[in-house]
Amino acid sequence: MSRVAAPILIATKNPHKARELAALTTGLAGAALPGSMPLADWEERNGRPLPEPEENGLTLAANALIKARVYAEATGLVTLADDSGLAVPALGGAPGVHSARFGGAGLSDGDRARLLLRLMRARRDRRAFFMTVLALVRPDGRHLLWKGRLDGRLTRVPAGRNGFGYDPLFRPLGSALTLAQMSPDQKNAVSHRARAARVFLADGARVRTFLSVL
Repeated sequence: MSRVAAPILIATKNPHKARELAALTTGLAGAALPGSMPLADWEERNGRPLPEPEENGLTLAANALIKARVYAEATGLVTLADDSGLAVPALGGAPGVHSARFGGAGLSDGDRARLLLRLMRARRDRRAFFMTVLALVRPDGRHLLWKGRLDGRLTRVPAGRNGFGYDPLFRPLGSALTLAQMSPDQKNAVSHRARAARVFLADGARVRTFLSVL
């Protein structure tokens, strides 16, 4: 039995996510697994861009699988994709699976953050949590899933210049800083994506079996 020698493709065109996932999966080498390759690097090496799949799933897991399966089939590489969302109980769980498209097409991260703050202006319950689902998919379609969750509260004004998305509005429980006020290393130690990645890395034996080829 031999191991898959090719790197694992990180299936995102969001440079912020690509950097976070690359940093979080550096433990792959220590787990005797192949390293990772951002999608942008694959496109540059192969001289062709890949179209982004339509994320029309009803859950984070469904969207993560859509992305991973499309890129695994297109590249022939085992592919790691994630989908993440911010859930706000006071808004019935919104924006949830629609976090990246909250408010409609054409809005920037700042626009979406401002929309969320407007909707929360009169709300006393400011609980919120981030969820991430990681999907690892082989070119033959078989897959594994992992989840991570980070609980916190929404601020009333944005704070911090790091991170992306709703990070300037989200203060994790027990922290005096928003995710956007944290350094990349600080964020990677606590984030929902980091928690999912730790579960992934702790599942090394199952992942090695999944990646093994005859």
